[in-house]
Amino acid sequence: MIIFGPQGSGKGTQANKLAEKFNLSHLETGQIFRDIAREDSSLGRKIKELNENKEMIPDQITVEVLRHFLELVPSEKGVILDSAPRTFGQIEPVEKTMQEEGRTIDKAIYIALSYEESVARITKRFACTKCFRHFVLGKDIQDSSENCPTCGGLIMQRGDDTPDGIAKRLKTFYEVTMPVIEHYRAKGMLIEVDGKQGVEEVFEDILRGLNKE
Repeated sequence: MIIFGPQGSGKGTQANKLAEKFNLSHLETGQIFRDIAREDSSLGRKIKELNENKEMIPDQITVEVLRHFLELVPSEKGVILDSAPRTFGQIEPVEKTMQEEGRTIDKAIYIALSYEESVARITKRFACTKCFRHFVLGKDIQDSSENCPTCGGLIMQRGDDTPDGIAKRLKTFYEVTMPVIEHYRAKGMLIEVDGKQGVEEVFEDILRGLNKE
C-alpha cells in the first residue's frame, strides 16, 4: 500500500496502525531522509542542505534510497510506502523498483484535510533536539519552553513547521503530489477518507475502504 495526505493529516500515525494490523513494514521517506541528514556523509550533507533550504529531494535520490530500504524488508513481508511516490515523475521508477523487488502496489490511501486544518495542526508540532521525540503542543507539552520529559533536551519547532515552512510544504503537496493521488484515483486504486476525524475514526474508514475491495 501507499499512503498520502497533506502535512498534519496523520498519515504517519495511520501508516503505523496499518503496519501493525497487517504486519507491514512502514517505509516513511520523510523520516528516512531526516535520519540521513544527521549522518556525516556526502549524501547526509546534501540532504541536510536541501532540508534547510526547504527544497525537495531529487527523484533519483528518492528512488535509490527507497530501493535500499526495500531490499532490507523480508520478501514475505508487505510494505506501506509513506510519501513515495511523491512526484508524478517518481511514479514509474518507484513502481519499477517495486516490481524488481517482486512487489506490486495494490492500494493507495488518501487522507484528505483542508489547508486551514493542516496549518492549525502543524503549528502545534515540536520535537526534542537531543532524542528527536515528537510532541504536540497542548497535548504532550503545555509550553514550548519546557524541556523534553524523556531526556531533558531542548524542545524546538522544526524549521519546516514554521509558518513559512508550512506554506511552502503545503504548496508543494497541492501542486506536486496531488497529481500523483489523482493518478491512482483514475486507476481505481484510491481509498479517500476524511482526515478531520479522530485517529480511530480515520482508521476505521480506511479499513472499511479496504474491505470493500
